[in-house]
Amino acid sequence: MKRIPSPDGPPLKWLLLAAALLSACATPVPPPTPQPAQLPSQWLSPQLPDGQALAADWWRVLQEPDLQTLVQRAWAQSPTLAQARARLALAQAQQRSARASLGPVISTQAQATRGAQAPEFRTQTTGQWTVQAAWEIDLFGSARAQASAAERRSEAAALNAEQARLTLSVEVVQSYLAWRHALAQLMLTQRDAELAERNAKADAVQAEAGLLSAATAAISQTLAANARSQRQAWEEQRGIWLQTLAVLTATDASALAAEFNSPPKPLPAMPTLALDVLPASLLARRADLAAAHRQWQAAALEARGVAIAQHAPQLSFDALVGRSRWEIKPEVITGTLWRLAPTLSLPIWDSGARAAQTQAAQAAEAEARAELEARWRVAVAEVEQALLRWQAASANRAEADATLLHWARIDAASAAQAQAGLVSGQTRLRDERNALAARGAAIDAARDHTAAWLQLVRALGGGWQAAAPVPNT
Repeated sequence: MKRIPSPDGPPLKWLLLAAALLSACATPVPPPTPQPAQLPSQWLSPQLPDGQALAADWWRVLQEPDLQTLVQRAWAQSPTLAQARARLALAQAQQRSARASLGPVISTQAQATRGAQAPEFRTQTTGQWTVQAAWEIDLFGSARAQASAAERRSEAAALNAEQARLTLSVEVVQSYLAWRHALAQLMLTQRDAELAERNAKADAVQAEAGLLSAATAAISQTLAANARSQRQAWEEQRGIWLQTLAVLTATDASALAAEFNSPPKPLPAMPTLALDVLPASLLARRADLAAAHRQWQAAALEARGVAIAQHAPQLSFDALVGRSRWEIKPEVITGTLWRLAPTLSLPIWDSGARAAQTQAAQAAEAEARAELEARWRVAVAEVEQALLRWQAASANRAEADATLLHWARIDAASAAQAQAGLVSGQTRLRDERNALAARGAAIDAARDHTAAWLQLVRALGGGWQAAAPVPNT
């Protein structure tokens, strides 16, 4: 048996160590946090005193125990939120893949053959196993920039998932309250339709007796028809909002109707929210803005990585070591295999393709920056609009509550007078219907007040806040 001696190889470990040190020195500098120009320093809308901080479980102030169950169910079952989680998992996998590309790739292979070949036509047996390593050294930080960009996109996906949770929570609360509001109005319109029908019948009897004009009786019939139409409209609204809530919570509508069948109760007064944040500080209060910021950082890092990759030299190493056995009886030859193949490539000319790729990456970065600033300005406008709507809805609710109190007193006095025989039946019906109308207006005002509060909750980020100031990385 012959053995082929293994010559001394080059100092592989020193080459790899030197390449690693060069790569570590070329880590890309992260882009700074942008500040949109000319954002207002204060809110334009006047602030109300004694505002409360916005908690993460803000829906508890509505004093509706069913909301906690519905929000948790939506978080667990909503297909929309499941899509956001899937996008987050994809971004995290892409981040791990980008990080893995910074290190070497090591593989092993074993091979054996047996056969006869020309010209000897003697049976030959060969076998070998090898371990191979390939590593592209990131001398100037291009791959590190791409890996950092993937990390920012993963963070953006996580923030988008948080925004999806907020949006879903607000939509669930809005749909639930709209459903309960429609049910409350349906109960009122059912009573109003009964009274209108009774008044129409009484007027018809008087018209036949010649005690009332036919036109007045016809007006009563029209009012009764309108009351029935209102009742049908609220019946339709109740069904629509129930179906909407079923879609958001991924639950059967009939099961929801059976589970949450308690009578609706009046909505509590919404607390004033404290605006302890300046317009330029919304980046730390809104997950969607923080996500757009991460997307811009990713685009900036990618542009930097592409520019480096298109103009800088690239160094890669390919190494192999193994054992081989070759047998042609009676001879057997064994030996050690090894190979070290460093490769250095430098782009010279490509008819402008590299420059075009760099320009495309820079354009993508500029687009992401403009998108961030646009979202920032829209967020400021959303807060201002929500404040204006909140103030108007607060005033309207106060007016509606005062009107309801006034008509409640009239209704109580009319009921006492009717019992004493001091007013006619038609007068009593009219007063009761007016009181029902005032109650319906108060319910609408309370709904609008709550909707304005929910709009402000969404505009302020729903209680989400970065654990620490948004870094420059």
